[in-house]
Order: sequence, then structure tokens, then C-alpha cells
Amino acid sequence: MSNEESWILFIAGPAGSGKSSVANFLASTLQARFIEGDDLHPKANIDKMHRGEPLTDSDRQGWFEAINEQASAYNKQRLQRHHLIITCSALKRAHRDILRESCQRAGYSLVHFFFLDAPESELRRRTEARKNHFVKSNLVHSQFEVLERPRINEYDATIISVVPPLDEVQSEALKVAAQLVKKES
Repeated sequence: MSNEESWILFIAGPAGSGKSSVANFLASTLQARFIEGDDLHPKANIDKMHRGEPLTDSDRQGWFEAINEQASAYNKQRLQRHHLIITCSALKRAHRDILRESCQRAGYSLVHFFFLDAPESELRRRTEARKNHFVKSNLVHSQFEVLERPRINEYDATIISVVPPLDEVQSEALKVAAQLVKKES
């Protein structure tokens, strides 16, 4: 891959789908920089989620701006390997469109979404089991209420079931990512 080519992968899906685990694995395997999207939430969003209140699209606007700013700034650095993996729920098509368009404007040659999917009951179970995270299980239902899974016309999105064990999910994500990145080289 030449120094001018860059790619960005968004690991998306509802709370509890394993975005951070999959993103960390892909970043280390593909030698990409990993940004935890949750770290970019404004304090008001984190406080709201701590209280068990779902975010609105208006609440998410500042978050998307922060993600876009990080992605754009990173690509402008023009490092030899300026490949980026970011976690972001990207629950709606409009959310993915915002990220897609800003990353294309930032000059990424490849923008792709990995949408991690599982039944609501499974993700509730997972979020109930985790500790020290501001998104609690009661927010899973609100995310499913607004969820718009990628459709076939979102050519840059791959849906991956996260019901299988994590190593199988990571293997599937890596297989798809490796094919995408190979096409870019």
C-alpha cells in the first residue's frame, strides 16, 4: 500500500456487542491505530447515560463531530501507516452517512463499517455482566428502538453476528478486513 492510501474501519453496533474487543484485535493484527469512540463523548452525554437516559440524535451531534475531527486529523498526519479503527455505535443510517461523508472528505481511500449484531436479549445479558462502564443494560432497549441495521445498499457495511464466541467473531472480522485492505493495495 502506498503512503497516500489510507483506510478507516468503524466497528459499530449496540451496547454490549463487543466493539472494543473486536476493534482492539483488528488494530493490533492490521497495525492500525485504535480510537475508542466512547472516550470522545462529551461529559454531558456520559452523565446522561450514567443516569440511564438514552441519547438523542442531538446529543450525538457533538460526539460525531469529535470522531470526525479525530479521523480527519489522523489522516492529515500522513504517517506511513495511517490506518484507523474507531468504535462508534452508528445505530442509524444517518449516523453512518455522517461518518462516511466526513471520512471521504478527509481523504480516506477506504471507509467501511463492521456492524456487530446480536439479539437484544443477548446484549442485555452482556451489559448486565460488565463492570465499570457508563452504558448500563437499561440503555440496550432504547438503542434497539432506534436501530437501523445496514441494508444491502450500504455497500460499505458488513454485518457480523456476535452470538458465536469472541475468537470466531474476531476471525470473521479479520477475514473481511483483510480482503478489503488487500483490494486497496
